[in-house]
Amino acid sequence: MTETQPNMDNWVDFAGEYLKADLIEEFPVTLVPVSIDAAFDDGRARLAVQVEYRDKTWKLELNKTNQNFLRNNGISAPKDIIGKKLVFDKIKVRNPSTNAMVDSLVITEIAS
Repeated sequence: MTETQPNMDNWVDFAGEYLKADLIEEFPVTLVPVSIDAAFDDGRARLAVQVEYRDKTWKLELNKTNQNFLRNNGISAPKDIIGKKLVFDKIKVRNPSTNAMVDSLVITEIAS
């Protein structure tokens, strides 16, 4: 693979900017946030981290379940997760807009 030619051996180079469970080949997976962004979307605060996975930088939105896990496991502020080793696993969740079951990423551990 070069910077001008996508890798034809997998789908990673063809994916969008958000990391989804179906792009990860093996679970559990450890990801380390390198930066964090927050924004209001229709009055609701959203939190996204940037992580590196397979030589690409991805955005990963932290849902309420993952935010609660971090808060309940000693992370006192969102910015404190930068540089932490977060272990993710894959679970099934119900998509509220389609009512379909979809794969999602859930934090299971803060590794040392």
